[in-house]
Amino acid sequence: MRVVFLHNRVPRSPARGSIARIAGLAYGVAAFVATFAFFTHYVLFLGNLPKLSAPWLATTVDTGPTLPPFAAALVDLALVALFGLQHSLMARPGFKAWWTRTVPKGLERSTYVMAASAVGFIMMLFWQPIPIVLWEAPLPAATALWVAFGLGWLLLLASGISFNIFELLGLRQAWAWSQNRPAPELSLKTNWLYDSMRHPMYVGFLLGVWMTPHMTVGHALMAAGFTLYILVAMRYEERDLSRNFGPAYESWRQGRAQQPAGRPRP
Repeated sequence: MRVVFLHNRVPRSPARGSIARIAGLAYGVAAFVATFAFFTHYVLFLGNLPKLSAPWLATTVDTGPTLPPFAAALVDLALVALFGLQHSLMARPGFKAWWTRTVPKGLERSTYVMAASAVGFIMMLFWQPIPIVLWEAPLPAATALWVAFGLGWLLLLASGISFNIFELLGLRQAWAWSQNRPAPELSLKTNWLYDSMRHPMYVGFLLGVWMTPHMTVGHALMAAGFTLYILVAMRYEERDLSRNFGPAYESWRQGRAQQPAGRPRP
């Protein structure tokens, strides 16, 4: 479930200088690009593809310098926890209210996704492989797992597009800010993938982290950590949506996909 902007007219905010507007928009574009850079690298990282395709990406989830297994597991759990804490803490309404005293509201989402990309790169940079093999799938099972791996990431991308990827990654808000306009009002909306699935982004991500023909202890540790994070995050997300949109969200969650009265789809 996601929300989108209404295309209604809103009053202009106090004028900002041209340099500030350009810098803010450039920041929004950089955050947008950084997210795609992270996910491209992360798919290679999880698929152990760099060792076959790009020597400059030598480390993957299963290859590279590492510590003894127990110490490696502690480091890896700390990295997954850091990733989860950043995503959860910066998404909380209280943190947003405090953070936007310093960061312009129109750039808050860009700051969130920029921080998420930075933490993601840190996780990959310091990841400690634990190359103890749990399973090695033979053909044709390996092919099926690779297909599921690819479909998971395509589902994640399609979910972002369904939601409006420019809003999801903060570029739309940064553009409004650069035009001296406040972020337009948010409204509940379900469409495309969200008409048939409650959490397509989470489903796509979980397919991406679990579907592999070559599963090691380190890879499974990362996948299990993210699965736990998603299970916790879903509860908070659904609670926030229920609080913000009330009966409209509850109706959608029960399968009726009902829009708020008086608020047409953009």
